[in-house]
Amino acid sequence: MNAGLYSAVSGSIAAQTRLDVIANNLAYSTTSGFKGERFVQVAERVSATETNPVAVPTPITRGGLYTDFAQGKILPTGSPLDVAISGDGFFVVLGESGERLTRRGGLAIDGEGFLVSQEGLRVQGESGDLELPPGDLSIAANGSVSVNGVEVDTLRIGTVPNPARLGRDSGTLFNPGNQQITDVDPALVQITQGAIEGSNVSPVKALAEMIETVRGFEAYMRAAERLDEMTARAVTDVGRV
Repeated sequence: MNAGLYSAVSGSIAAQTRLDVIANNLAYSTTSGFKGERFVQVAERVSATETNPVAVPTPITRGGLYTDFAQGKILPTGSPLDVAISGDGFFVVLGESGERLTRRGGLAIDGEGFLVSQEGLRVQGESGDLELPPGDLSIAANGSVSVNGVEVDTLRIGTVPNPARLGRDSGTLFNPGNQQITDVDPALVQITQGAIEGSNVSPVKALAEMIETVRGFEAYMRAAERLDEMTARAVTDVGRV
């Protein structure tokens, strides 16, 4: 394949993937606790291989996805069931597939009296599923949960050795994969009741990135078309000689 055409096509594919990522970030930009994905394009060169020892090194564009775990803004709501984390760590929730991690702190109480996430997964305390008796709920900055002034349990705030390796089950729900969830040092986090953590995606910035990416995709495609025309013209000219 023509080296320039190879580069243009690979660049357009990478731009299309980046566009999909930005569109997904925009869709979740108003979802509490959402952590945006980032797509990084990297120019590489492919050297000659054993099957093609005379191949000319060709610049191509590849890309990699990673999750941006930067802190989102803490947004007051006044609801006693809304809880936000400042600092590292995640709420630990339990479902049929095992323990999961989330920063989405808009919680609820299910029909059996257990504290659950918006996905219906049971929020974990230090003693397991966090069951709440009827009464006034209070959650302290250290995660201590009390009802009518009596301490019930403490919210479990967990993390993994390498958050970059977390798998995303849904927009705000992460699975640890083969990593062990460990408890975060309480001194490193602060819990705020009556507030949620907003998404760390800026809609304005994401729209600007989308426009930039669309223009880049169009430029790659125009380059590919022109290179293809040049190749066709060269073949035609050679045929006339």
